[in-house]
Amino acid sequence: MSLRETALEEIRSAIAVGDLGEDRIFSAAGLAKTLGMSLSPVREAMMSLVADGTVEAVPNRGYRLVPVTRADLDEILHLRLLLAAPAVQALCDARDPVLVRNLRTAADDAVVAAEAEDRKSFFAADRRFHFLILSRGLGERAASIGLRLRDQSRVAHDEEKPRQADRDSAAQLNRLIDLIEAGEAERAVDLVDDNLRYFLT
Repeated sequence: MSLRETALEEIRSAIAVGDLGEDRIFSAAGLAKTLGMSLSPVREAMMSLVADGTVEAVPNRGYRLVPVTRADLDEILHLRLLLAAPAVQALCDARDPVLVRNLRTAADDAVVAAEAEDRKSFFAADRRFHFLILSRGLGERAASIGLRLRDQSRVAHDEEKPRQADRDSAAQLNRLIDLIEAGEAERAVDLVDDNLRYFLT
């Protein structure tokens, strides 16, 4: 993984868990210092997020998150489901054992991170899992669109219960793999629908 990709993953995770709030303006230099990285890859990562619509540039000041409302989250969820449902259907039809092993690795990483209350690692593993679902089910372009939508989401949990929500979401990933492996498409689609609602509960 390149330094730019590392910075991008760290910043995406920080956005998802709320470490970078919508009410803040932050500079690439400040983020670089926080991440312990040089300025160049962090600036490149921020420009990628601007291009994705997750962040907007504030002239002469830095960057801020593009605000996301509940209506935005509902729309994002609807679009993600339009991609995830046929992807899961295709995977249930294929029942590829190599893909199942790769999904298990990502799911197990998510479970370990959730149990350790390491939210950034949890989000990174969860992101890898959903990339595999979309890229193998529909193709790289669909995966890119789906992850861009995911990155525009925010976690909406109450502060008192996010850790349990992480554990519940991680546990769903292995159940989803079981259904894909068994070719139970209808139940798998229902479960991925529930899993994607993580960002709304």
